Amino acid sequence: MAKVKPTHSKKSNVYHDNNKCTERNNIEKENLQKGTGGNRKCNHCNNLNKRK
Repeated sequence: MAKVKPTHSKKSNVYHDNNKCTERNNIEKENLQKGTGGNRKCNHCNNLNKRK
């Protein structure tokens, strides 16, 4: 698990908190925002965070 501070994309309705999430890593820098943005957590991040 590699949990990090939440980030989200301006163009998405989910946030990411795992640096191994491919969706998080594919966010273009100009769209990257700090925090959750009031969005739900990404399913991929949820699954990665459950792994040990």
